[in-house]
Amino acid sequence: MKSSTLLVILVLQAVLIMGIFAAVSKEKLVVGENKGNRETNNGQLKCCTNCNYSFSGLYTCDDIVKKCDPVCMVCSAVKTPAGKRFQCTDTFLGVCGPTCKKK
Repeated sequence: MKSSTLLVILVLQAVLIMGIFAAVSKEKLVVGENKGNRETNNGQLKCCTNCNYSFSGLYTCDDIVKKCDPVCMVCSAVKTPAGKRFQCTDTFLGVCGPTCKKK
C-alpha cells in the first residue's frame, strides 16, 4: 500500500514539474527571451504531414515542399534528388495544421 501511494505522489510531482517548465517556456516566448535565431511564428500552416511536437507546446513542421506556406517567415532551400525544395524552419506555438493531402 505504501509503495503504490509513493509511486502516485512521485508521478504527480513529475507532472507538476513538467507543467511548470512548460509555463516558464511559454512566458519567456511572450516577453521576448527566446534565445537563438528561431522566432516563434504565431500563424498556423495550412497543412503539415511531418509535425514535431515539444512538451512545451512548440512545434516545427519538417515537410519538404515545392513552395513554402505564406505564413512561414523563414523558408530554407533544401537539395533533394528531385531538385530544389523548401522547408519552413519556423517554430510555432499551438498545434500543427491538418495533414497535407497528396496532389
